[in-house]
Amino acid sequence: MKALLCSLILVCCALNVQGHENKRVLNLSCQNFTWSDVQTLVEPYLDDTLYVALVMQGQSSEYNASEAASMAMDEKLPEVIKMILKSIIKENC
Repeated sequence: MKALLCSLILVCCALNVQGHENKRVLNLSCQNFTWSDVQTLVEPYLDDTLYVALVMQGQSSEYNASEAASMAMDEKLPEVIKMILKSIIKENC
């Protein structure tokens, strides 16, 4: 849990505001996130059914963090969580 908290702090610190459009760029490494990190990150925001599906899908997706991020993407998530998930998906972790 401490590792996840440290990772989240590092990720949030890596946010940069660029350009006139005020876009945030997130630089992360696939080494920062595992399937279980994605689960822990989104758990408070997902309903029980979606969370259980995410947990059960782990083994069949070989615990690919980008697969977890894709499955967990939901409109109810806070923007910062969506940004982290999108970055994980983009990096194909």
